[in-house]
Amino acid sequence: MIKLNEIHKVYTQGKVGFHALKDINLFFKKDETIAILGPSGCGKTTLLNILGGLDTPTTGDMVIDSKLTTNFTESEWDYFRNHRIGFVFQQYNLIEHLPIVENVAISVKLSGVSHKDSHKRAIELLTKVGLKDHLQKLPNQLSGGERQRVAIARALINNPDIILADEPTGALDKKTGNEVMDLIKEVGKDKLVIIVTHNKKVANKYATRIIELEDGRVKSDTSPKDEKVKIILKREKNRKKLKFKEAIRLAYYNIKGKKWRTFLVSLGLSVGIVGLILIDALFNSIRTGLEQQTAVIQNNPDIYIMADDESTTIDLALTAIENTNYFKEVFFAPRQDFQIVKNITKDSNLLSNVGTNVIGTPQSTEIKSVFTNILGDGRLPNSDNEFALPLDTAKKLINSNIYLSNDEIWELLKNNIYLIHTDFEYSVAYIPSIETNCIYTSMWDGDTNNLPLEYNETELGTITENLNALSPYRSTPIVVGDKNVFCGDYSEIYWEIDYDTPVGEGTEFKLVGIFDNKLFKEALFSEDTINSIGSKNSYIYPSSEETNPIDEFYRYRAFLKNDNVSNKTDIMRSLEERGYIVRENVDFGLDLFSGITNLFIYILQFIFSSITLIAVVTGSLMLLLILYIGVVERRREIGLIRSMGGSRSDVRLIYTGETTLIGLIAGFLSILISLVLVVILNIYIYNNYQELVLRYLPFVDPKKVLSINYAKLIYAIIGSILLAIVSGLIPSIIAGKKKPIEALRNE
Repeated sequence: MIKLNEIHKVYTQGKVGFHALKDINLFFKKDETIAILGPSGCGKTTLLNILGGLDTPTTGDMVIDSKLTTNFTESEWDYFRNHRIGFVFQQYNLIEHLPIVENVAISVKLSGVSHKDSHKRAIELLTKVGLKDHLQKLPNQLSGGERQRVAIARALINNPDIILADEPTGALDKKTGNEVMDLIKEVGKDKLVIIVTHNKKVANKYATRIIELEDGRVKSDTSPKDEKVKIILKREKNRKKLKFKEAIRLAYYNIKGKKWRTFLVSLGLSVGIVGLILIDALFNSIRTGLEQQTAVIQNNPDIYIMADDESTTIDLALTAIENTNYFKEVFFAPRQDFQIVKNITKDSNLLSNVGTNVIGTPQSTEIKSVFTNILGDGRLPNSDNEFALPLDTAKKLINSNIYLSNDEIWELLKNNIYLIHTDFEYSVAYIPSIETNCIYTSMWDGDTNNLPLEYNETELGTITENLNALSPYRSTPIVVGDKNVFCGDYSEIYWEIDYDTPVGEGTEFKLVGIFDNKLFKEALFSEDTINSIGSKNSYIYPSSEETNPIDEFYRYRAFLKNDNVSNKTDIMRSLEERGYIVRENVDFGLDLFSGITNLFIYILQFIFSSITLIAVVTGSLMLLLILYIGVVERRREIGLIRSMGGSRSDVRLIYTGETTLIGLIAGFLSILISLVLVVILNIYIYNNYQELVLRYLPFVDPKKVLSINYAKLIYAIIGSILLAIVSGLIPSIIAGKKKPIEALRNE
């Protein structure tokens, strides 16, 4: 069965050599129990290691079942150790962090057997050796004899042809030693059993053949045999490999036994990943805000439609545009600057262009009759600390990117309290946006030269400061004072608020109603109303000066229905075919601005992420160091796995399984820490830096300056796993390269 032919083994250290085995010629047959005797250092263990494939001779040949091992590949040696050999070591060589059932099953798992089948075999063998009640115990919870029984069960699980036992009773008392030898004799009845021992009594009692060594040579053989063998050159089939899920299971038991080390390593690895998540959360919030602003503008249902002013009246044009059924609202929107006129009469051709924006307490029955269409449960103002708004102005108070119904607008705004500060000369009824051209005056004397037509920092700086401090709607503040006020932009006319009683500093005003602009305009310019208020108030109307060809057209502002926004291009083309001039209400530099801004954001994110990567690299190096220390600590375990037929790739796979679990833990830790930090940091930023955020990042929600993209969190887990695996590559390669005999010789 096994033939050794002129085996020599020389160990070298530098230029010095030690001849451990000299000219060994032996033949072993099946069904023999052979004891190899001899003093310490005579070569007994070296011979056993060569027979088991853990070591190779310096010269000479070994033939196993007619196969010459001299030219065995590493894969063939792995197959031989896994399927043909069962080792019983003097020091047991059990893996301390595995339950004994896993210690026994690991050998068969290395040959690709499933967890269920391997456990079934392991339980049967442990029951056979009397350890049925100790399956889940760790090796350090067993006595020496029980440990050796586990080692015997492990040696038998692959049903090998050869059992090699190295001093199996050396660490046991006499009684336990005899029990172990009885067990070996029983389980080895139909196998070749080779026992290395220094105890002649044990050899005489249990062996059918005794070979004695001295100084590396065979001194005596009680039953020498020699047969000619025919060499078969056919290669052994490659065995199946360890399954990855079993590698993960083995890794789990290892990290389970080192909980705190695993936690700290995972925490160190997660620190850098947390930094990357927080940086991405910050720039995600900025990017999302910009994208939403861009999307709102690009998908704006708002378009301008120009119609020839000679071909139709404004009212007919409005009706014609509305009848296309594309739009939910259409308004007349003059393009020109404003002038001020007094004493408008019912015959004025300017009346059709007039709108309104704010009303206080109506001063006459005629005016009260105008406001007949108040939304929802709203009403007209009844006192000087109340006011009402037209619908289009109310919409400007809603900083929303989604379409809201009229009733929803009212529900959001009704009974809102506006704290009005009047500690300045100018009092403004309504400012749509500080960037737009508005009219501010408290010195009205009929001369338009006294009327500022655009924002003046010197005169109105105090107003802006007070508005920023007191108004809940910074972009659309409402300020009411005791002076006459006019304010307008390019598309709307604002009606004067006239209070009889001066308003004190810090007065609160309540919004009590929202009314329909169109119905108001129709009623406002009825004969009775004009006769009543036309001589009392001043209005703003479009100037006809400095016209250009496009000014020959009236301009209308139309808002597409929600379902039509996606078809805006087709609708615009259809309107052009009908003779209209159509323009989108967008900034044509928006795309360029958006592109440059996004590029700038990505560059900043790259810079910050690059800095944070230092922490990631540091964590990776720490993991690499810990795993390398683990290789040194677990040399005997690595040697044991190789002695049971585990290949280099199996050892690497076990380490990869461990790094995968560490990376997974680090990934979940980084997500958990990031989620907690985002909540804490958002609260802190909102409470301490809300004003700065609103000033410099107006498109970012100050309550959510950090906004995690939850879909990207899976990348954090995948990234941490890959990072851990890469960090463990070098230690796993080093571990895989360990030769079985070298690893077993080292603690």
